[in-house]
Amino acid sequence: MSELFTPFTLKDVTLRNRVAVPPMCQYSAVDGFITDWHEAHYAGMARGGAGLVIVEATGVSPEGRITPGCTGIWSDAHI
Repeated sequence: MSELFTPFTLKDVTLRNRVAVPPMCQYSAVDGFITDWHEAHYAGMARGGAGLVIVEATGVSPEGRITPGCTGIWSDAHI
């Protein structure tokens, strides 16, 4: 069996395999908030078998976003 499909442990985290989905800018947030689209998109990738799914870039200030559709965490409401 390929090493790609074997578990991988780093410190106290074990991934079910070595398949990783890189971050992608989806530009689908509203005022920095994720939407139902994000939840379905990332859940689908996780159900698809990837061992690790990295979510998109997240702005720590509204001015730091790539586009107005980027996710944010500049407000406690984003948590």
